[in-house]
Amino acid sequence: MPSRTRRAARVVLVDPTDTILLIRSHDPTLEAAPQWWHVPGGGLDPGETPAAAAVREVFEEVGYRLDDPGPPVATRRASFTYLGEDYRQAETFYVARVPRRLVLDPSSWTATEQRSILGWAWWSVPDLRATTETVYPTGLVRLLDDWLRSGPPARPRRL
Repeated sequence: MPSRTRRAARVVLVDPTDTILLIRSHDPTLEAAPQWWHVPGGGLDPGETPAAAAVREVFEEVGYRLDDPGPPVATRRASFTYLGEDYRQAETFYVARVPRRLVLDPSSWTATEQRSILGWAWWSVPDLRATTETVYPTGLVRLLDDWLRSGPPARPRRL
């Protein structure tokens, strides 16, 4: 079966204490499915820009209306299997400050998200560095360290 190619936008949400929101997920179609942590985001709708998708995805997954995701800070290519389909995905990452530690609002989740999202948590950089759990994207700690120290890069970096 050929891979499905898609573009996605993801947002690293940073609260006032420099912790980030991660969502814990799994593939609900797999028995004893592995779990992973990831930042909010998802596929672009037809004709949608990555920035517009970032705003939409944060609202749909978190329930928070992000005014502006800021400039893109990173890109990544990922290949994975999810819900029985193979994907090749080009992702654009943003980092955005939020005014407070948010609680996810599941009211806009799709049926698939309701089955695959297992929880969420706010993670500090030291916790991210120390974890043995799977966190996507790899390179998130370095990206976050650089952003907290210097702000957005002049051009998006490759993860």
